[in-house]
Amino acid sequence: MPAQPSAIILAAGFSSRMGELKALLPMGRQGTVLERTILQFRRCGIDDVVVVTGHRAAEVTKVAEQAGARCTHNPAFADGMYGSIRNGVLALADSSRGFFLLPVDIPLIRRGTIGLLLQAMSESSALILYPFFDDRRGHPPLLSAEVAARIRNEKTEPEGGLRTLLARIEDERPDQVREVMVADANIHFDMDTPDDYFTGCLLFGRRGIPTMAEAEAIVTHIHPMPEKGLAHGRMVGEVAGILCEAVIHHSRRELSAYLCRVCGLLHDIAKGHPRHEVTGATWLAALGFDRAAEIVAVHKDMDWNPEMGIGERELVHLADKLVRGSRMIGVSQRFEEKLALYRHDPEAVQAILGRYRLAQDLAAAVEAEVGQPLELIMEMAFAACTH
Repeated sequence: MPAQPSAIILAAGFSSRMGELKALLPMGRQGTVLERTILQFRRCGIDDVVVVTGHRAAEVTKVAEQAGARCTHNPAFADGMYGSIRNGVLALADSSRGFFLLPVDIPLIRRGTIGLLLQAMSESSALILYPFFDDRRGHPPLLSAEVAARIRNEKTEPEGGLRTLLARIEDERPDQVREVMVADANIHFDMDTPDDYFTGCLLFGRRGIPTMAEAEAIVTHIHPMPEKGLAHGRMVGEVAGILCEAVIHHSRRELSAYLCRVCGLLHDIAKGHPRHEVTGATWLAALGFDRAAEIVAVHKDMDWNPEMGIGERELVHLADKLVRGSRMIGVSQRFEEKLALYRHDPEAVQAILGRYRLAQDLAAAVEAEVGQPLELIMEMAFAACTH
């Protein structure tokens, strides 16, 4: 097996705009910003993680080593970032295939981004791989061993630092630079100020749910869906979202219509694959969207009883049964058509009858929550979808 690339995390700066050392700020239950970043690489199979220290090196080193990284100190860290980058490159093992480069203040990179860059490296001989989202490159670039050697061999810092060096390589060999489409808005998010940190903590709490822009990247670039599938997903998401809004309005429960909409869009991303609901959930989990994966996994079949109540997964499941193609239909019509289609297959008929009963029970539960017949709620949804 070829050697894996390493990861270099730059954690040498003063964090003067933040007022506190960014690397050691808490981030969720996983510990500090630095620990979270190290663990993300290690969970993606990057065993060699090098942290470049500078300011408060002893404290940073202790946290980094406890998280499984090794450290190298840049005594001239105050002179600028390029020296820390070169310091990290000099610390790489000779067998390293290359390296991810990530400043510690960009801590919310999704594991799917790392995975897609690794996949792209395995499929090409590119010298530079950039994650690409929303028409922009972001962090972390994945740089080859040849780029690492060039950094080691540079006797003086290029004017403009690493950016200039990478631009020079791209000018010389444009065919060796690739942009890898990812579903990750966080490749552009860095934490420089206390307000940024507050936003980062909020984003960390929502990390299992894609933004709508990330979901669109998934269904158009990463796991492309045919137009009919997209139309169906969008309608299921819209119906699920409006049902959720009705439940929220009448019951004051804390549910997310947004989560319903985005999971409705994504529920059939693996349509055509065996056990497409499980496959789709696996794809989403690999990209880092665990919460969405949980809902997509049960959109076809689900264990449920009325005592469990109605949540986002139940609403997406029901909405899928209320939409055929990109049009809404009633539960009875949907399942009677299915029963007629599979009437000569007793095993299929039994499975359809089980889903029919579940859909009826879910519809009854929604009606009880909202205090209106499902047909009326659907009419409101149809009106909202067509205006």
